[in-house]
Amino acid sequence: MKLLHTSDWHLGAKLGRHDRAPDHLEAIRGLLQVAESARPDLILHTGDLFDAFRPPYEALQLGVRALGRLAQVAPTVVIAGNHDSSMLFRVIDDLAGAATPRRLWLVTTPQVLSFPAIADVPVGVACVPFIPPGAIAQYATDDPARFEGNYADGVKTLNQRLLDEAHEGVGARGIVLYAAHLHVQGARPGKSERRITVGEDYATHVEGLQRALYCAFGHIHDPQLLPGGTAQGRYAGSLIPLDFGERQQAKHAVLVSVGNSVEVETHDLPAGRPLTEIAGTLAELESRAANGGLDGCILKARVVSDDPIPDLADRLADWSPRCAVFELINTITNQPVKAIDSASESEAEPALDELFREWRTTAARGIKAPHEAVGLLFAQALGSAGQAAAADFGLTSLKLNAQETLNALASKRNGRGT
Repeated sequence: MKLLHTSDWHLGAKLGRHDRAPDHLEAIRGLLQVAESARPDLILHTGDLFDAFRPPYEALQLGVRALGRLAQVAPTVVIAGNHDSSMLFRVIDDLAGAATPRRLWLVTTPQVLSFPAIADVPVGVACVPFIPPGAIAQYATDDPARFEGNYADGVKTLNQRLLDEAHEGVGARGIVLYAAHLHVQGARPGKSERRITVGEDYATHVEGLQRALYCAFGHIHDPQLLPGGTAQGRYAGSLIPLDFGERQQAKHAVLVSVGNSVEVETHDLPAGRPLTEIAGTLAELESRAANGGLDGCILKARVVSDDPIPDLADRLADWSPRCAVFELINTITNQPVKAIDSASESEAEPALDELFREWRTTAARGIKAPHEAVGLLFAQALGSAGQAAAADFGLTSLKLNAQETLNALASKRNGRGT
């Protein structure tokens, strides 16, 4: 029998503000060509079909249509990854179950799928979708309250039970496969910039997996063989380079032939728009971008110059108008930097009247009164704050004059009255 293994499509993913749908579409077309040419008997997708629990409608449509095309070629099984929504998978699985004969399965819980006659041989697939550490106890034992052990222990126990069930179901002449979305300790995560749930809390082992003729894994985006060399299988890797950490990874589909022996071959897939990273001078950027040299790529660039280049983005747009810019940074080498004088750190802060005069002379607008006179009055007010005999700025004499005038008026009014 022939098996096609793919994984980690992450439909709906973006790189900055750039939707990766055009790149996904190109890679899926390449995958469909491999499937229609090789005519596998079974197709396994090992998780992270979508990039988010609630994928955009366009990504949902692309995923459903792509799976429908694959299912026309061969029975297709998709297990849920940590980015996938179990509820959404169940809805799609319910719809797929209405077809006769059924050709598509979406798996959200650990289980064995049995196919009575694929290439005239019974096939059992032990499926292990992504399991968070807090949920492993409920799958590893019938009594979660009595489970003792770490995450790897729980996955090992679960694997043993599923493989036992698969072998029992297919019998001595059948084929047992294993599909999981897990991190195997020793696997190489690569240089992906995306957050991937790997580490001791998520680490599992390949011990016992040699009972499956092929182990299809998803979750690690860098395509690679399973570590250890005891179990036959591999990570298919992500469908496209999802970020600049993956830009140099070759992406491919895995074709497995199971007969007297197990033979594995990979088929390169188109990666869509190349992720291009440049660090250098303006002249170096121009040499790459001139005459459309960077058209059709997604660019991350850092341009070093002595002085700021205010029209850097406009220049790039003139050179390569169809370049999708993810990041464009101008690093200035001639940027003035004020040295820190440690000797002045202990000096007292400027007085408020000094700061007031500085503000009037440098920042204030519409000032007409003499700076020196106003500054002296402000200093006088600060100096008398909280004192009984505070400066009154001439108000006392003004009040005395006003009082004398009022008294004179009052005397004159009284004289008329008599």
